[in-house]
This record gives sequence, C-alpha cells and structure tokens, in this order.
Amino acid sequence: MRNNLLLLIGSSFEALNGSLQEEIYREFYRFLYRPVYSMTNDHSATEDIIQESFMIALRKCPTVENEEHMKAWIKVVARNYTINHIRKRRKSRNDISLELNWDKGGQASYAMPSFEQEVVAKSLEEQISRHLLDMKPEQRTLIELKWKKGLSYKEIADEVQDSEVAVKYKLHRARNYLRRMLNWEGGNRDE
Repeated sequence: MRNNLLLLIGSSFEALNGSLQEEIYREFYRFLYRPVYSMTNDHSATEDIIQESFMIALRKCPTVENEEHMKAWIKVVARNYTINHIRKRRKSRNDISLELNWDKGGQASYAMPSFEQEVVAKSLEEQISRHLLDMKPEQRTLIELKWKKGLSYKEIADEVQDSEVAVKYKLHRARNYLRRMLNWEGGNRDE
C-alpha cells in the first residue's frame, strides 16, 4: 500500500489529477472496507459509510506526524460514523432487538444486549439464516419454529405432528449442525 492517504493532509484534493484522486480513494476504501463491513454486515451501507468518512476526512483532516497517525484517525472517524449509522437505523426502525441464546437444555433465553453485543448478534443471526438454507427442510422448519416463533417443544410437536421427544432430538441435531457450520466459518475447524 502506498502512502497516498498522507496526501489528504494540507493539500487540496480537488487540485490533484483525477487518477491520483481515484487511487487515494481506492486505498481509503480498501483500508476501511473490512472493519466497517464487520460492524454493518451490509455491503451497501458499508460503501455509504466509507464515502461519508472520506468526505469527512477531506473536510476535517488534522495535521498528523506520519501515516500510522493518519490511519488511526481515519479508523476513528469511520468507526464513529458507523456506530452513528447503526444507531440511526435501529432508532428509525424503532427496533429494540434482544439477543437470543440457547442454553444447554435447549431453552431460549433473552438478555438486553450492549450495542457491541447487538452488532455481534445481528451478524450471528445473518450467518444462521444463511446456514438454514443449506439444512434439510424438516430441520429448517423446526429451527424456525423454535427460534423465530419461539414455540415450545410441545407446540412444535403439535405443529409438525410428531412426538415431543422426537422434536427435542431433531432440534438438538439441527442446532449441532448449525454450531459446526458456525465453528467452521469462524475458523475453528477442529470442532
């Protein structure tokens, strides 16, 4: 990576030639994409946030001593803008999300999350939803009835016309499948 980000300091970005402007923006984009995307899990929102962060950097760029200080400042700008974006989106939806945890007995428990926990929970929910598509339809149905609708084992058994014991067993297997897939995706390939 070149030191193009330092060109944001004390120079008029508009005065630079177009190819250099584009190169600076591409470097800025590559530098921020992963950390911002990890908070939003939304490509479109990530691109918007990077664009806005770039505009803020152009308007308010401080004088810094070196590239590392510049990168640290850019990360703070992008992180703060991302947090504000997520808060506004959550507030506009008037959505107070609850984090869903399964205990060892298979019961769902809810806890009011911190902001960071909510971002992690949203990411986990999206990963689970992706893996649900790969499951057998019967397993997917059971998980959705338990997770999304919050039905009890008895209610699920009535819904799918199966015994409560069979539902517990099948849900246990389906959750183990999801755990394995999430561990695989998260890099814990030994589990």
